[in-house]
Amino acid sequence: MKKTIILSAAMAFATFGAFAQQANITATQQPHPVRAQGSVEDRAKNQVDRMSATVQLTPEQYTKVMEVTKNFIGQRDALRTSGSQGDDMKAKFKALKEQEETQLKAILTPDQFTRLVAARKEHEGHRPE
Repeated sequence: MKKTIILSAAMAFATFGAFAQQANITATQQPHPVRAQGSVEDRAKNQVDRMSATVQLTPEQYTKVMEVTKNFIGQRDALRTSGSQGDDMKAKFKALKEQEETQLKAILTPDQFTRLVAARKEHEGHRPE
């Protein structure tokens, strides 16, 4: 009787372990979930509104930053759907980010740009992985 109980318990533990490993494998093979996104204009407006609250954009700056932001959001979306992967994609995203920062630096005052960089650094710790 003892042998039967011990054997049943061992089989149950082995079965649970097999299912746990299988679930873990399928979870790591699936791509990261994509958040629902609005239109380019909506996303740009949200982003520029947050930026405006941080750096106090003038109406003229707001318009210019909105155009730059819409342009780069569209370029990032196109890059995501292009099929690039790995280091190639990272390099392209990094190049886009540098171009965007260069254009923003030309629009913003030095004090505004410093506040923007500080806000972005503070936000880095809050990004989902």
